[in-house]
Amino acid sequence: MATVQSLAQQYEEIIHNYMAAIEKSLNPARALDEEMVRKAVFLVRHDGVQIQSFNEERLLLEAIVKDAHSVKVVMNFDKLTAVCACPQEELCRHRLAVIFALYQKIGSLSAWVADWRDQQKEQLSTIGNKRSPQQWTKVIRSVWRDPIPDYTTRNYFYFEQMYEGRLKNALSFVPLEREWKTLFRAYAHFISLAEVWPTYISGTNDVHHSFFKTWFEDELQDLRDLLDQLHNQHRTFESDAFFDGLQEMVRSFAAIKDGSSSQRLTVYQLFWTNLFTNDKLRKQELAAFPRPDERINIFFAILLKEEVEPKKITANDAHDWIQLAILAETEQHLQALQVILTAVRPHVKTFLFEGLYTQYRHQYVRTLSRLFSLINLDEAEWEDLFRQFGHYGLPAYSTYLIEKGLFKQWAELHHMHSSPLYFAEECGLREVQEAAPDYVLPLYHRYAMSHLDERSRSSYKQAVRIWKKMKAACKKSDQMEFWKSYMKEIRTQNKRLRALQEEIEKGNLV
Repeated sequence: MATVQSLAQQYEEIIHNYMAAIEKSLNPARALDEEMVRKAVFLVRHDGVQIQSFNEERLLLEAIVKDAHSVKVVMNFDKLTAVCACPQEELCRHRLAVIFALYQKIGSLSAWVADWRDQQKEQLSTIGNKRSPQQWTKVIRSVWRDPIPDYTTRNYFYFEQMYEGRLKNALSFVPLEREWKTLFRAYAHFISLAEVWPTYISGTNDVHHSFFKTWFEDELQDLRDLLDQLHNQHRTFESDAFFDGLQEMVRSFAAIKDGSSSQRLTVYQLFWTNLFTNDKLRKQELAAFPRPDERINIFFAILLKEEVEPKKITANDAHDWIQLAILAETEQHLQALQVILTAVRPHVKTFLFEGLYTQYRHQYVRTLSRLFSLINLDEAEWEDLFRQFGHYGLPAYSTYLIEKGLFKQWAELHHMHSSPLYFAEECGLREVQEAAPDYVLPLYHRYAMSHLDERSRSSYKQAVRIWKKMKAACKKSDQMEFWKSYMKEIRTQNKRLRALQEEIEKGNLV
């Protein structure tokens, strides 16, 4: 192989192209980029780069970089690419070190680094002394200029790693002044969320949908924390333009029609419930929409404590209207809550069983039960609602029946659904036994017989524990004669089960 000097001179134009790409990709004002360049220069100056081979036909150069661990770098002069064996997928210090090692054979690496760093003063001046919403937006979006790899949609873990890395890069531009830090972070989080939005939405339709949903909820919580801080922070006249810019970006984000309007509305509502809380500003915001979505109208009506007119909705709208109902509960706007839930009620079953993944149904049934308990429903409407809940509504329906004193219906309900003992207890078995012990006797009998069928001493002990509960219920309802006959029949039918007979005697059931 020719010497590295002659190789660099032969492919001088290509090396200059590599350097130009580096200069375009890395920003001296970003701490992570500056650190990467500094470490790459250190590796070069301490003989950490060894050129191993060069294939003239394929224009492939192989090099070893001696870092904490030696890693292999392969450069393709034809495609102007570089691949490194380290875990970092994008540009890393090892790739930089190889390119720098070649460049210093045809130019001054020190001069290039100095010129590159001089850009930092101009960048900081722009961001610091002449800061504007447009400059902040431009700087944050520059972090997202490279396309998001397609595989991140199919693999949540790559998506999360990519997002955190780019968000960290964006946050490295945070101003030094304390009063600007939180506002810049809010910009960085919101713009980054908007930039990654199509990938996130695609991910919710893939195998890792639950991970993407959790990620989105975590991002909303981070944004909520920042908005709460901003709301409580002293606001200066100089920052007004930044709040106005944020308001316009959020409105534009919510207005996009791309099949994800529900999630976009969630983000939009977050800003107008946590940051922009002035009634006058809220009225102006509503007026800024040429033809606002009905959900936007309801949203601001709740916040402004205005009366809401009766509505009709489709099953596809139920999720967003349930979120509005939760807001109405929070804002104590009972008239809006009544209107919204009346519109939602016909679509509860479709929403639960066609619009939700299985793991979220219990959560929404609990939420809906709480919300509907705050409005006026007659008995027939409650019955219809619980039928729509299906078996997910058993706890709520049980509570309703106990409150109404319908203990017989409670027992029949759990018979029909073959509720296990632990679940019946969670649904109020003890309260029913206390109020109407007669109705729980058939349930206890079924539970005891199921253990008896297992034919083991441990199962007999379980049966005896249940019979003790049954005996207490008989005593409370003054049915001890029935209990004696019942226990006699059990012993007669199972007289060959010596272990059972022994456990019955130990339990003092006779």
